[in-house]
Amino acid sequence: MSFSAIQSSSGFFTQDNKIKYFHSGRRSKALNVGSFTQFSAGLVLRAGLEVHGTLSIQSHPSSKESTIKKLFAGVNDASGFSAYDMGWIARIPHAHNPELGPQFPRSLEWIVHNQCEDGSWDQGEEDVQRVCSTLSCVTALKTWNRGECSIQRGVSFLMSRLPLVHNKLTKDMKAILHRLLQEGKSLDLELNYDESFVQHICEQGQEFLQRVSNDALEQYPTSFVHMLEAFHDRPKWQRLLRYQSSSGSLFSVTLTACAYMHTGDRKCLRFLNGLLEGPLTKPNKNLSQLLRLIDWLEHLGIERFFEKDIEQTLIQAFRFWRGNAAGSGRQQHLKSFEDSALLFRILRRHGYEVSPDVLHQRTFCETRDLKELSLASHFLFPSESRKMLDSIPIIDVANQETTFPWYSIPHRVQHIEYMTKFMASMDSISMSERASLLAFTKFDFNACQKIYQSDLQRVMRWNGECDFGRLGFARQKEVFCFFTAAATMFQPELSMARIVWAQMSVLTTVIDDFMDTHDSLDNLRNFCTAVKRWDPSALELNEAARIIFQGLFKTVTWTAECASAVQGRDMTANLRAQWERLCDAFFREAEWRLTNHCPSLEEYMENGITSFALEPIILSAILFLDGKVESSVLDHPDCINMYVRVSTIGRLLNDIQGFHRESSGGEFSWIAIYMKEHPGTSVEDAVVEIRKILNATMEELVEDVLRPRAVPKRCKRVFENTMRILNFVYHKGDGFSTDELRGHVKQVLYVKLE
Repeated sequence: MSFSAIQSSSGFFTQDNKIKYFHSGRRSKALNVGSFTQFSAGLVLRAGLEVHGTLSIQSHPSSKESTIKKLFAGVNDASGFSAYDMGWIARIPHAHNPELGPQFPRSLEWIVHNQCEDGSWDQGEEDVQRVCSTLSCVTALKTWNRGECSIQRGVSFLMSRLPLVHNKLTKDMKAILHRLLQEGKSLDLELNYDESFVQHICEQGQEFLQRVSNDALEQYPTSFVHMLEAFHDRPKWQRLLRYQSSSGSLFSVTLTACAYMHTGDRKCLRFLNGLLEGPLTKPNKNLSQLLRLIDWLEHLGIERFFEKDIEQTLIQAFRFWRGNAAGSGRQQHLKSFEDSALLFRILRRHGYEVSPDVLHQRTFCETRDLKELSLASHFLFPSESRKMLDSIPIIDVANQETTFPWYSIPHRVQHIEYMTKFMASMDSISMSERASLLAFTKFDFNACQKIYQSDLQRVMRWNGECDFGRLGFARQKEVFCFFTAAATMFQPELSMARIVWAQMSVLTTVIDDFMDTHDSLDNLRNFCTAVKRWDPSALELNEAARIIFQGLFKTVTWTAECASAVQGRDMTANLRAQWERLCDAFFREAEWRLTNHCPSLEEYMENGITSFALEPIILSAILFLDGKVESSVLDHPDCINMYVRVSTIGRLLNDIQGFHRESSGGEFSWIAIYMKEHPGTSVEDAVVEIRKILNATMEELVEDVLRPRAVPKRCKRVFENTMRILNFVYHKGDGFSTDELRGHVKQVLYVKLE
C-alpha cells in the first residue's frame, strides 16, 4: 500500500494530447503538449501571485485596519535600546564632514553619563552582555577621543572580565567581539591584545566570519541577521533596506545604525534622529506577549500578513536568548518558566540555534508551566535529553494540544480549532483587538476556501478526463487527495503546488490499485515497460493499463512542461525517472505477492520506501513553490535524507494500522516479516519495536526540518507537511475511512466560517 492511499490528484487536459489550464476563472484554451512551454511559463509564473495573492489587511471590508496593524506597534521601530546600541550610534561620523565629529553627539553624552561605577555599561545584565556593551561604548569614545577617564575605567573592566567569560562566548559573540577588538586596535585603544584569552576570541571569531559565504549573508531571512554588524561591509546593506520598516528601522537599533553608516539612507537617519530626540530611557516592551501573539497568528494561519513584524520580533528575541548585546531586547526579563519555554519553542520553530537547557530548570510549578514544557518537548532533537519530562504529572490529557506533537495535525485543521478558542484564550491583546483579528482570520479563511474549491473543480475535471472512473478496481479519492494538499499548502498563491500534489497522488493511487489487483505478471510487466519507453503507441496494453498509462503520460508531460518553465531547465527526465522507480517498486511487490516470496525485513523496507510513493508527489510539488529549486538542492544528501525518513514514517504507520488488512490480503508488512524473522514474538512485541523505529525517525525528521540545512525552508516545509498528514490520517484506523476525517475534509473545503 502506498501513500496514494491517503491522497488524490488534479489536472487539466483534454483528449488528443491537448492540455487545458484553467486560470482565474478565465476561459480555458486547449494547447498542444509540444508547444506548451511559452504559454505555461507566463501562466505558471503569474498563477497565484497576481490573482490569488491580492488579499491583504486593507482588503477586509469590515476589519479595523489600524487595530490589526498596531498589534506589533513598537517592534518595527526597535525603539528599545541598549548601551551596545548606543555605542554603534555614537561611532557614526557627521554626514557632511567627519571632522565635525559624530553625527549624533547626544549618544556620546549618554555613554559618558551612563557608565557604571565598576567601569562597565548595562549593569544588572550578565557579564557577557556587559562585556559586549562596554567594548562597544569604549570604542565609540575612543573614536572621537572623548572621555579619557571613562575609557580607562572601561578598559579596566574589560581586562578583568574577559578572562572570566571568554570560554562562555558563543561563536557569533566571538565574531562580534573580534570585530570590535580589531576596530579598537586600529584606534590604539589600550587593551592587552597579546593576552591569550584576547587572541583566542579573535582567532575563533575571525575563523567563524571567514567560513560564512557571501551567498549565506544575502539570503533572507539570513541565519546571521542577528550579528550582521560583525561582517562590516560584506553584507549588501542597500539590498537589506528592502526589509526596512515604515519608521526607517532595520531589524534593530544596531543594524539600523550600521545600515546608515554604509548607505546614508534617509529613512535610517530619520529613525535614529527620532530615537535620540525623545527621553533616552530604555522602554520595557513585553517580549512574552509578542511571542504569544506570534504563536497565535501562526495557529490561526494569518502569519503571512505579519512576516516583517514577526521577523523583527524573532531577531530581538534571539538576541535576548543569546545574551548578545547586539540587540535591544536584553532588558526584557522573562519572569516565568512558561515564558522561557515559550521562547525556546518559538525560536526553534523558526530555525534558530537554541539550547534546551532552559527546559531543565526545576522551577516550574504552575499548570501553565507544565503545559508549555509539554509543547516545547516536541521540538527536542534526538541527541537532546528528555530527563525534564520524567516524573511530571499528567496534565489535561484530553487536551490534544499537549497530548499530540505539533507535527500530528495539518495546518488548516489546526487553524479551525484555534479559531474556536481564540477569544477566550488569547489574553495578550484587548478584546477589541481579538475581535478584529478573528474577523480578519475568518475573512481570509473563506477567501482561501473559494480558491481551494476552484482548484478542486479542476482536479475533478482532470480525473474525469483521465477516465479513471472506468477502472472498477481503482479507488476514487480525488477529493480527499486534494484535501491533503489544501490542508497543508494552504496559502492562496500555492494553487499550482496543490494541483500537482493532488494529481500525482491520484496517479499513485490508481497505479497502486492496478498492481495490487491484477494477477498477470506479464500485464504488469508490460505496463512498467511502457513507462520506461514513454511511448503509448509503441506497445500493446490491455484496456485498464492503457487508460492508466494515457493518464500518466499526459499528466506527467504537462507537469514537466510547467515545471520546466518555472525552473528554467528541462524537468522531463527527472519526473519520468521518479515514475520508473515507483513502478519498479510496485512491480516487485506484486511479484512477491504472486510468487509467494517473503522478502527479508531489509529488502522489504528498501523497496517499501519507494513503493510508499512519496517521491513523485513531494518532489513534483516542490517545483511549484515560490522560486527556483536548483538540482543541487534536490540531489543534496539533506533532501534525500528527508525523503527517506518521511517515506519510512509513512510505511511504518501504514504497516501498524493496516497489519490485519494487509496480511489477510496476501501482502507482507513490517510486522509480519519481523515476527517471521523473530520466532515467538507476539504482535504486541513487534508493534513496540516498530514504534521505536518510527519515533526515532520522526525525531530525526523534526531535526532535519528545524535545523538550518542546505534545503531551503520552503522545500523543507513540504516534508513537514507530509509528516503532519501521515500522523493525522493514521491516528485512527487506516486514515481516510473515518467519519471524523470526512468531517475535517468538509470543514476545510466546503464549510464557510461565519
